[in-house]
Amino acid sequence: MKLHSITATGEKTTLTAQDAVFAAPANSTLLAQAVRVFLANGRQATAKVKTRAEVARTRKKWYKQKGTGNARHGARTPSLFVGGGVAHGPNGTQNWSLTLSRSLKLKALSQALTLQAQNIVVCDSIEKLDGKTATAVKVLKKIVPDGGKILVVMAESNERLLRGLQNLANVWPVSATRVNVLQVAGATKIVMTSHSVKKLEARILGEAAV
Repeated sequence: MKLHSITATGEKTTLTAQDAVFAAPANSTLLAQAVRVFLANGRQATAKVKTRAEVARTRKKWYKQKGTGNARHGARTPSLFVGGGVAHGPNGTQNWSLTLSRSLKLKALSQALTLQAQNIVVCDSIEKLDGKTATAVKVLKKIVPDGGKILVVMAESNERLLRGLQNLANVWPVSATRVNVLQVAGATKIVMTSHSVKKLEARILGEAAV
């Protein structure tokens, strides 16, 4: 697989990458399942409603049992009435977490990288940023002139690179050992270095990192 590459001088070339990682056979079902798992695991069970036992209303009998012509009622707390409790609503203890095996996560990551292969740009000069946001903006404009949601995949944690990118909107810096399928699938453009490409290949194929 040939990935788009750009040098520090702006010259456009290509970088040969592993087909098993960047040109994997299509499996949309696995990719959809992995995205669903990541979204579910980021979900918080914060929704909570009050039952009839929890609403702050009087427990006094609404009106007498007989003689009114109305149906028989006790308190005003049932879900039948406005201001009453909610029956069978969320209670804030739901567990939305799902699991996916490590091997399937890596296969799904390969699927996402395959779909985004044409949006990947390899540029080694991005590792040499001086930690200033203004410099990072200039470099990214050369690499990704169209902008959008930019995922920057580093070979390893780089303090200067993180400092230069952390204040930029729609730019997500992440290391090759931690990038996930949701980040890859949600990016408009993906910026990598040749070293981070090798690390990502080693991670997915289960080889020793170069």
